Amino acid sequence: MYYSLEDLNNFGKLDFVMQIERKSGKQAAIHFCDCMTLILNKAKHNDYFDEMNDKLSWSRIAVEHDGTPTLFCGSLLTKTFYIYTIKDNQVKREVKQLVNE
Repeated sequence: MYYSLEDLNNFGKLDFVMQIERKSGKQAAIHFCDCMTLILNKAKHNDYFDEMNDKLSWSRIAVEHDGTPTLFCGSLLTKTFYIYTIKDNQVKREVKQLVNE
């Protein structure tokens, strides 16, 4: 499943989790919440998601059937995008820089 987060201020977190539960089950919804908590705790202590402060930023979430999220975020100003993944209860962030040739 893919979800676009256009405006985090109006984002219905509970509705989002309930949608995951309807499509993939209660365990997937719980796993999703656990993974998002890991990501948010990691972001409290470093520069994760700072790219979202740009006015021309974007984000997208892909959710596996088991509830594992992959977050894609980017800044059109810096031409950089980030991929946040979870594996073995560890958050990994990959940075990709777009170059003009």
